[in-house]
Parts: sequence; C-alpha cells; structure tokens
Amino acid sequence: MGSDNIMHGGDIFGRDIIYDFSSNVNPLGMPENVKKALVSSVGLWERYPDSRCRELIEKLSVYENIPKENIVCGNGADDIIFRLAQALNINKILICAPTFGEYERAFSNAQIKRYMLYEEYDFRIREDILNYTDNIDAVIICSPNNPTGLIPDTDIMRKLSEKCREDNIIFICDECFLDFAENSKNLSIINYFDKNIIILKAFTKVYAMAGLRLGYAVFGDKNLAGRVRNSGQYWSVSYPAQIAGAAALDEEKYISDTVIYIRNEREYLTENLKKLGIKTFNSAVNFILLKTDIPLYDILLKEKILIRKCGNYSGLDDNFYRIAVRTHKENLKLLQSIHNSQFIIHNS
Repeated sequence: MGSDNIMHGGDIFGRDIIYDFSSNVNPLGMPENVKKALVSSVGLWERYPDSRCRELIEKLSVYENIPKENIVCGNGADDIIFRLAQALNINKILICAPTFGEYERAFSNAQIKRYMLYEEYDFRIREDILNYTDNIDAVIICSPNNPTGLIPDTDIMRKLSEKCREDNIIFICDECFLDFAENSKNLSIINYFDKNIIILKAFTKVYAMAGLRLGYAVFGDKNLAGRVRNSGQYWSVSYPAQIAGAAALDEEKYISDTVIYIRNEREYLTENLKKLGIKTFNSAVNFILLKTDIPLYDILLKEKILIRKCGNYSGLDDNFYRIAVRTHKENLKLLQSIHNSQFIIHNS
C-alpha cells in the first residue's frame, strides 16, 4: 500500500465541516484537570522537553506495573510504529487486512505477509492465523482492530503469543483503542506478557489529546526498548504533551465514565442505523464499521458531516464506511441526516 493511498480521519482542514465523525477521539473531550495542568505550565514551555520523558515514564511505570526501562514514549503511537521498523531487524512481518494502514507504510522495507479478515466471519481473526507464522520475524495485531472495532478472541491471542515466543517472533500488539472497551484489562495481551511482546498505547484517542501527539510502548525486553528509545528524533515528545500525559494518568473516573458513555451511544447508533437499513458490524469501542450501497460519504458531506471512507483499506471496498461514536446530540444529527437523505433518494 503506497503512501498516496493512505487516508486518515480528522482531515477537516480546508473544508466546511461541523460534525467530524471521521476521527475516533473521545467525545467527552480532554479532561478538565489535564487542561488546567497545561495552562498552568505555559511559562515552562520555553524549555527543551526531557528527551527521556522521565517524569511521565515514572508515572507510566506505576500505572502499567512495568519497569521504567521497558517503556518508550513517542510523538503518538504512529511515531513508535515507525521507530520499531527502523530499530528492529524485521525482514518479514505478518499483518492482518483490513487494519490500520500505517503498519504497511512503516514496514515498507520488509516483506509483508497478509492474513485476510473476511466479512463472512465478521472480520474476526480465526485460529488458522497460527498457520501463517512460518518464517516471519514479527506479527502485528491491532486490538481492537481499526476499522472494525473488534477485539480478537483472547484464547487465539494466547495461542498466538505462545507460538511467537516458541519461534522467537516479535509480537506487536496495538492496543491504542482498548481503553474504550469494557473489561479492558482482561482483554489485554499484557496477561500473556513475555520478552517477545511489545504493546502500543496512546493518549491521543481516549484522553482526546490528538493535537498534542503522545503515545508509548511497553516492551517485554528492555534491550529492545533501548534500541527503539535510541532511534528517531531526540526530542520526540513535546513539553506540553509530557505534562498532559502525566496529568491524564490520574483520571480514573474519566476513563470509567468514558466506557459507559461510549457503550450506550454505540448501542444507540447501531440499533438506529440498522433500522435505516445500514449494515453494521459489531464493535467493542468508539467507532463502527458500516456497509451500504448508498453514497453515504457524499450525502453526509453536503450536511457538513465528515465520515471515513474505507475503500482504501485492503479487503474493503467503497461500500464500507467508518463512523466515530460522538455525543448524543451529534449522533442524533447523523441519524437524522441519513434518514432525510434516504427520503430524498426514494422520492427523487
């Protein structure tokens, strides 16, 4: 997949957009205490940031119950994905399809082996993925997957992690959206943590800090962590991002409130989209994959609503779209716009 084919949500610039359903950021917005921490620290922004993110990693170490030397911070999880590709000796990597397009872009110098996720299986990873691990150096799994919102079966993930450990395969698990899911701790690959495992996390989505750019990775092997830490640019994480990240880690109630809010609004959206004749796929998080033969993107754009076209995902076509779960008011506007457009189409 070439870089020209890469599209992302949130590209509202230069457009007349009021409702952005293309970007999967927490609809509750940035926590107030994080905003206060940023405002109160403005006078310190003239300093260079700590290149090692010491204070933030100290808090992350306690939060994740992982040694400090096993944690690497970056300019969003995307930055770390590219640093993994740069720092690790990966010649052949297994990647699912459809999934987040940046994996293939980051590992473009490696031989990419695809494991296809099929609509007939609701885009779920099946146990036969274990048969695809011969002669590979690494596997990357998005859990929950983007754009489907599905969390892989925990038993399959356990078996895959065991096979990767036995065959000395690096297992990268992208859990950037997992905090939006219920019972997330029991669904994490951290429960099968070993030296070959790398977990990607981000503040971007769940704490609504997309503009600040902050992600991190937890490594089972501190030596791998060191190689990735020493790759990439020296000051990869800004001072404001470090301040915001440290403050965000104290927001336990914010996360629990988010999970409940997202569940309720996701169920509301799914139920009403089905009534409108639009196929939805089961999601555990803050976005939903849709399928319809009506030109939904163009219809909603006229209403100043932006959604994500998914035709550039490997394994999907132009009938697939992804929408974020937004506030109830925004979700209602989306549903009303689809309903009104269908009335116009049927009566034109």
